[in-house]
Amino acid sequence: MDKLRIAVCDDEIVQQKLIQALLQKYLTENNILAEVKFYTSGQEYLKEKKSEILETDIFLLDIFMPEMNGIDIGKELKNLGVQGKIIFITGGNDYITEAFEIKAFSYIQKPVEYEKFVKVMNSVIAGFEKHRYMDVVVDREKQRIYLDDVEYVETLGRRLVIYMKDGEVETYLSVKNFMDEYGEDDFIQISRYVAVSKSRIQRIVGRSLYLINGRELSISEKYLATTKKLHIAYIHTKKVATV
Repeated sequence: MDKLRIAVCDDEIVQQKLIQALLQKYLTENNILAEVKFYTSGQEYLKEKKSEILETDIFLLDIFMPEMNGIDIGKELKNLGVQGKIIFITGGNDYITEAFEIKAFSYIQKPVEYEKFVKVMNSVIAGFEKHRYMDVVVDREKQRIYLDDVEYVETLGRRLVIYMKDGEVETYLSVKNFMDEYGEDDFIQISRYVAVSKSRIQRIVGRSLYLINGRELSISEKYLATTKKLHIAYIHTKKVATV
């Protein structure tokens, strides 16, 4: 797993030290590398660069803070388009409804016991392992792309076009490098220049591959047998998993 980025917002120094101790123990026991930053208010954190905020994996937010509470911070983060997981820490039940309205990952009540903390963190980590991502440079800025959102990738000249369900981005990377680093388990290379997400393939007819969205892609003769074999294996695996 890549290094995690964790942001903690809490106005109480004692609580910050407790969260720091819990995180240090958990990360050490599970051999996880992480960069952890602490903030005493939402205003302080939201002054960070947008790219820094968007690259954060886990947000641990105290709900009861002056001026801007944890719920307000969570709403701002969602408006920015963060994909990281929001975990609220609070001493009451006042904002449970609001927490789940903004699709917070979890809600931990104080006093935060290590056993409770471990359960939540284990769930978060399991989710990251399932929903992997890649950090690419787009227009000179880092952008995080979650592989579950990628339909297929295609090399055009020196650029790699990443096609997603809600748009596309371009970066400098070859299909081979993409497959070596990110795509071996979840993607099928159907030509020298194109690799397709296994989960997005609807059917294969001859040398034509059809995505779930209806788009047709052409399979190179060299890759045809392997593509069909991997597609059939994926379908069988999926059927077994849903039994």
